[in-house]
Parts: sequence; structure tokens; C-alpha cells
Amino acid sequence: MDEANGRPSFIADAMLGRLAKSLRMLGYDTLFVPHIEDADLKHRALRDRRVLLTRDHEVAESALPIERVLVESDRLEDQLRQVVAAFDLDVASGLFTRCIVCNAPVEPMARERVRGLVPSYVFETQARFVRCPECKRIYWPATHVERARSWLGRVFPDAMAPAEGNAASLKDAAVGGPGDSGRAVRKNLFVTGRPGVGKTTLIHRVLEDVAVTVGGFTTSEIREAGRRVGFTITDLAGPEGVLAHVDRKAGYRVGRYGVSQEALERVGVPALRAAVDDAELVVMDEIGRMELCSEAFREAVAAALDSPRAVLGTIQDRSNAFLDAVRRRGDVEVVRVTEGNREAARTRVLEKIERILASRASG
Repeated sequence: MDEANGRPSFIADAMLGRLAKSLRMLGYDTLFVPHIEDADLKHRALRDRRVLLTRDHEVAESALPIERVLVESDRLEDQLRQVVAAFDLDVASGLFTRCIVCNAPVEPMARERVRGLVPSYVFETQARFVRCPECKRIYWPATHVERARSWLGRVFPDAMAPAEGNAASLKDAAVGGPGDSGRAVRKNLFVTGRPGVGKTTLIHRVLEDVAVTVGGFTTSEIREAGRRVGFTITDLAGPEGVLAHVDRKAGYRVGRYGVSQEALERVGVPALRAAVDDAELVVMDEIGRMELCSEAFREAVAAALDSPRAVLGTIQDRSNAFLDAVRRRGDVEVVRVTEGNREAARTRVLEKIERILASRASG
């Protein structure tokens, strides 16, 4: 329980990170510790008197005297509706009063104190700022908060009050390059760079700062004894498969890895199709040689790029006919990441994707 205002507080399991961020956006104290063991998660809920939110039936059946909710749906909107209904939560009065990244309540910050800490055009055009006392992020009212309000208005059409200019925008004010005012918005944005430079990390950090429905897929390394032996592919809605492995001998090969066309078409293709149908932002991490062994996958990529949906992805820094064709599209922009520009590139990509999403919403 949040003793300061009598509102329930929550702790979410590893599968409910986006739900945790959404509850923080509504102003509810919500812990999210993705790498905690189940036993520690339950004892943390008991110790802190938090409601445990979980997708795991075994965790939900704990004998400990803790309040818990077994979250039933894969869809963020339905998850949020379930929790709000279960506790009759107020979804309007606490909007944007808590940092969605670290969960701390934000504090007002005098405008003069942010000079030099935010881009100059933001300082000149905004009057109100707040700061998270824990992670020091600075927030201000901008298009991002209006998109978040619009999304919440669709999720809770009868409960959301009209916009009155809340204190905080969910936009990280990390210093970056100039904005893109006056340029045509290209709706498909890709990040590229050499292997290991941090492309996927950048994508995940950007996704932490956008409050829209997201779908698509990501890939990640499989490591054994500190050695990379393969890659997984994961649908953001949950399904996962082994995309490539050094022990896989049959079929398509890229370097020392055998690639599973079956996993790509079972996980990646449906993830892209579902994202085009249901999400506001389609994620493709990554488009490279491994992913191009499947014609069905190439068609799903092309369909997403052709769709009205915004696309954010990573693309391999290599040349082949398909990758070159993607890069040459008039609606595609590519941002290069290097070891020296990673933080500036993250800010640049975040600003660009926010502008793309704003253009999609206004369109």
C-alpha cells in the first residue's frame, strides 16, 4: 500500500514490464525487477505490502498471505483494464506524476534550472518542467504526453478527463542534436552499425520511453560459458524460438551458425503480421542475413514497411539485394550508431520516432 495517499502499490513479474510502465504512467507505485527469483518476488510483495501482478500460475498460487492478480491477457490494453477493474483504480488524477523508468514521484523544477540540461529549442518553447529525483530525467509537456493521453482515452473512454496540461511529459530530456522541423517524416526508421556496437540496446532503451502499443520481434544472443553459440528470436507478445545455433547442421547457414527457417516463420512472421494489425509501432530487431533465408519473412517485412504503421528496427551493416532495397526506400531513414555516439544516437532516434508517431496520429 502507498501509505502517502492510500493507493495500492504493485510489484510486477518479468513478463509484465509494459504493464508496470503503464501503471506508473497512471501514477501508481509499481516495482518491476525482471531478474528476481520467484521466491524473492513473492517475499518482496509480502514485505512491502504490494499487490503481486503475475502471468505465472505457479507464482499466483503462492501460499503466502499476499494479494495477487493473475494477469490473463497478452494484450497490454486488456492487462491494464483488468488491474484497474480489480482495484477500481482512478486512472485520471495521478497521470504523469511518477517516473516511468525508475518509479519515483517526479518533482517540479524551476525553468531556469533546466537551462543547458535540455535542448535549446525545448527550453525556448516549454514553460513547465519536472525532474525525477532518482534517475535525474527531466520531463516536459510535449506531443508524447498527448499521444499517451490519446491511448489511455481509447483504453478508458469513460474515465479519462479532458487534457489540462499535466506537469510531466513522458519524454526523456537527454541532450541530443537539433530537431527535424520542416523535414518530411519518413515513417520507417532503422539503426545500423557494426556488430556489438549496441544497436539492440539502443532500441530497447527507446522502447522504454515510448507509451504506445508495440509489436514485432527482437533477437538476442545465446551464450554458454561466456561464448556466443546462437541466437533466439522473440515475439514481443511472448512466443520465442531458437533462430540459429552452432550445433544446427542442416539447412541455411550464416558463418558458423545453422539458421532455423521454421523458427523464423513460426515466431517472426506472425509477430510482424500481428503488429501491423494491432500495434502503433512495429519493431524489427534485426533485419540481416539470418532473417533473409525465408521468402515469407521478406514478404512480412515489406508488408510492414508498406503499411501505415511506424517501424523501428535494426538493419545489418552489410550489402545484399534485399537490405540495399530496404535502405533505398524513400520512406526509410537509417541512423548509424558508433561507440562514440551511442547516447546522442539514442536521443536522436527517440526524437525521430516520437515525430513519426505524432505524424501517424495526426494523419
